[in-house]
This record gives sequence, C-alpha cells and structure tokens, in this order.
Amino acid sequence: MAVFPIFYGGNISYYRALNQAESVLFEVREHFPKQTYRNRIEILSPNGLQKLVIPMLKTGNQRRMDDVSISYAENWQKDHWKSLEAAYRRSPYFEFYEDRFRPFYHQEIESLLSFNLQMHAVITSSLSLDIPHTLTTSYEAEVSTDMRSMAFRENVPETAYLQVFSDRHAFLPNLSMLDALFNLGPQAADLLR
Repeated sequence: MAVFPIFYGGNISYYRALNQAESVLFEVREHFPKQTYRNRIEILSPNGLQKLVIPMLKTGNQRRMDDVSISYAENWQKDHWKSLEAAYRRSPYFEFYEDRFRPFYHQEIESLLSFNLQMHAVITSSLSLDIPHTLTTSYEAEVSTDMRSMAFRENVPETAYLQVFSDRHAFLPNLSMLDALFNLGPQAADLLR
C-alpha cells in the first residue's frame, strides 16, 4: 500500500506515480503542510509559468488535511478560471473538458479535501484511469511506501508535447495534469505509462 497526499490537480509525475502504484491510500490525517501542491497548481500561461493557489481559512492553529477549509474572502475562483481560460482556450481539448472543470470555479466547496478528491475524480475519469483509493482514518507513521513528502519532480516525462504558447515559451514539463489534458486530450494518459 502506497500512501500519497491528495493534490489540487496534481502534476504529471504525481499522476504517473499514482497510476503505477498497486494500491493507493490518500493521507487525510496529516498536518496540512503549507507551500505544497495540496492547494496549488502550475500551468503555462501567456506570460510563462503561473502558480494558482487556493487560499485557506486561517485559524492560527496547525490543522489536519481533513480539517482545512477554503477561504472565499477573495474571488480566487474567478481568477483561477480566467487564468485557465487564458492559458488553454486555444488548446485542442479545452472546449471538450471545460464543462467538467467549470463547476470547481463557480460553486463553493467548503473543504480542501473535498475539492481535491472531486477534482481527482474528474481528472481520472477524463483520462479513463482506474486508480482505486482509500482514505486514511488515522495518521500512518509506518508505511511500506511513503509518498507524502515527495516533491514529484523526479521522473519528469521526457516526451515533449505541443503546448499552447510553444511559440513564445520553451516546453515546460511536469505542469498540472490539466495542461496535458487540455493539450493532448485522452492521449495525456500515455504520459503516465
């Protein structure tokens, strides 16, 4: 059993590791670590690499992943959706998938865990991937394969694919799976093998 964090639209290396794991256990009882892909994605925008971050409600206390609430004090959803549209509207598959992802940026989901699990489900179904998983019920200190602290920068796919702004920017590998999905459609699953 491999224990993984649950990311917001995880990058290609993350989905490759998930796809290759025999069984996946998502860690939801860990203390929420800041500055990770748990609440951020990286996309290729017209101006280059862009990081989109979901703001969290601040409590002043360290919280477990399953206790983290999303803040809607700022209209981050509008900003994220506009950024995704600016980055991928001209991509070959954006129009095909946009109705699957638009709800994440137009309705409020209280918990980061729910947001990430729902987005993970949409990404895997869009790629026709079968990645069965369970959620932890307590923090697992001793596990056989611990992927919780992995940066998922290793084993970046060598295969470059055409990105929307390839006329302005060199190929950027290992962006959010959304980049591959909007640019490659169902063939994005080939990057995970």
